[in-house]
Amino acid sequence: MPTSFAVVITNYNYGRFVLEAVASALAQTRPPERVIVIDDGSTDDSAMRLRQAYASDPRVELIFSANRGQLAGFANGAARAGTDVVCFLDADDLWEPDYLARLGRLYDARPDVDFVFSDLRQFGQSEGSEAFGPGEEDLGYTAVMTYLTAAWYGASTSALSMRLYWARRCTDFPEPFLHMWRLCADACVLLSASVYGARKYYLPTNNVRYRVHGANGWYGNRTAASDYRESLAKRATVNYCARLVGIDANCAVTLALEYATKPAPSIGETVRYRDVMEQLARDPASLHPLQNLPAPRHEPRLPGEASLARHPEQAVAPPAPVARPELPHPFITIGRRSPWRHPRRYLRDILRVMLQKPNF
Repeated sequence: MPTSFAVVITNYNYGRFVLEAVASALAQTRPPERVIVIDDGSTDDSAMRLRQAYASDPRVELIFSANRGQLAGFANGAARAGTDVVCFLDADDLWEPDYLARLGRLYDARPDVDFVFSDLRQFGQSEGSEAFGPGEEDLGYTAVMTYLTAAWYGASTSALSMRLYWARRCTDFPEPFLHMWRLCADACVLLSASVYGARKYYLPTNNVRYRVHGANGWYGNRTAASDYRESLAKRATVNYCARLVGIDANCAVTLALEYATKPAPSIGETVRYRDVMEQLARDPASLHPLQNLPAPRHEPRLPGEASLARHPEQAVAPPAPVARPELPHPFITIGRRSPWRHPRRYLRDILRVMLQKPNF
């Protein structure tokens, strides 16, 4: 059976944009089974516009709720979706007609892929693009790298899609997290998906249009305090999810195995894993998740700017050489023997795995 899609659109006071977003979801050449619009207690004319346009449309489900924020809206929409895959769309963004068709071909062919994200094109007050890398890439699993460095494997809301199980699991958080992620909840979803163990895939489609209008929830409300809260919320989310699945700093010894799940890793991904593993081989005490508090996200890079990473926390710079302690640090051990007793030998084995790249 072909993969079925539900679209979850969260709206707060975007009455002037939301009808365009819904129309772009309904106009897909591979139409979704459901379009679920969660109006998060808007105080503008959103409710009136939505009811006039779609109250009698069987393809659209309108939900009017009290204001609880974006993550709560995601969870509400995911709970109502009964399809194979859930796609998220911000109320001020648009999709080109072939977006779901492009996603559908990948999900149909790859039942092992759990989470797919795309690139975005800006329009409105700014023109540019937001891309994870130069081309399509099967990213395999990313739990260990995300836990250790808070690496960013994803995109903004309107370019995110995932299978129903993951959409529900990655929006299931207690009340304090709903409050932390009233805005920018895409960060919570993509970080938790990595740590929980979703297999991720980057599929550039050139079909997602990100509207910049000066009043965007993130663009229009950035302050030093909001940057601080977002960075802290990212680390809190990673730590919370890691505790639920039993991940701690000992997971660093599986970095090479995680890298091996990527069939054809890009240069950027190879460098990211190489740098962290070389750092650990030099000094196992030199890398700890608490030393990698995520930085606030910055404006997307424009085409031609020299970086493969959308976010600065994606790149892990190698530290200056430091002396290795006489005894292995206790936070990374395997049984009674530590791989760090012979760091050069362990690094040799890591590099051998990296070169062979077995696909588990």
